[in-house]
Amino acid sequence: MNDLVQPQSLSVPDGERLPVLVIAGFGAGLGDALAARFLAAGYAVVALSRSGTVGVDSTVRHMAVDLTDAVAVAQTFERIEAEVGAPTVLVHTAAELVRGPFLSQSPADFERAWRIGVLTAVVVSQQAIPRMLAAQRGTLLFAGATASLRGAARFAPFAAAKAALRALAGSLAREFQGQGIHVAHVVLDGILWSAQSQQRFPGLQAERCLQPADVADVFLQLAHQAPSAWTHELDLRPASETF
Repeated sequence: MNDLVQPQSLSVPDGERLPVLVIAGFGAGLGDALAARFLAAGYAVVALSRSGTVGVDSTVRHMAVDLTDAVAVAQTFERIEAEVGAPTVLVHTAAELVRGPFLSQSPADFERAWRIGVLTAVVVSQQAIPRMLAAQRGTLLFAGATASLRGAARFAPFAAAKAALRALAGSLAREFQGQGIHVAHVVLDGILWSAQSQQRFPGLQAERCLQPADVADVFLQLAHQAPSAWTHELDLRPASETF
């Protein structure tokens, strides 16, 4: 990353808690890259997932929770605040790629895509925002997709959910940015390079993919933007991706 825009590691006085990144919907690849980048910048990192699967870095606190369960999520955020501190940055990456011919999709398919991709964002935001308001600062970052902007054939459930997530992010930005909460939506226009993507798409080439470490750099930059020049939405894609 360019040294001119490289966020510096945070200096925390002795006895004070580190700023806290919460990753909602942690998974290998982007989740590990986000954790590594924010840890290097001086954050404590908490990763939330249904399984609580541990990632690459042992210093990350992994917590198992169903992000669609408002009661369980509330209890988890209480635990995070007690053990680590209130969230400074929340990154929401939870999603499920529900796809197929439209006429073969059931209402339950659409509901599943919405619950995992949108309801989870609602639930975690309702826990993070009050704590950020109390601190008079905070950043919410939502990971979008190409489908946030246009629905491709056979992707109706996924596109409907991602478009709803984008609209949610815009609404939250307009309601809370005047109160010190930075809300940004990041369109990931391409395939993230990971073991899972290589398995799903045989023959996939790394140079044609979004590299998780590079994406994580951008998320950190967004978290460190000055209030006089906040970004609400940007799109990221590999140079080989057409658009």
